[in-house]
Amino acid sequence: MTQTHPIDTAFLQRLRTLLGHRCEQDGQVWRLIDILPGEGLAVLESDLARPPIQMDQYGRASHRANAILQVRILDPESGELSIEMQDLLECLRSTLRA
Repeated sequence: MTQTHPIDTAFLQRLRTLLGHRCEQDGQVWRLIDILPGEGLAVLESDLARPPIQMDQYGRASHRANAILQVRILDPESGELSIEMQDLLECLRSTLRA
């Protein structure tokens, strides 16, 4: 995945201050765990108490691992914040106000 528009450095710094914060989206709690500026992604991890069982390459039950969600930071066409990122920021901001 190649990012065509540069992400503002000051915005990335502010976004990094939200690492570790949790929010609820689509009925599931997610935690912001990483920002990948080169790929233009924010990475979230599910906060499920009992994560689903992951399969190994042969389809055998291997271990439990939380689901990962990648959110594109910028819209590839406009270079503006993606709708998904706007939703995520609103969700994270609401947890800061609580």
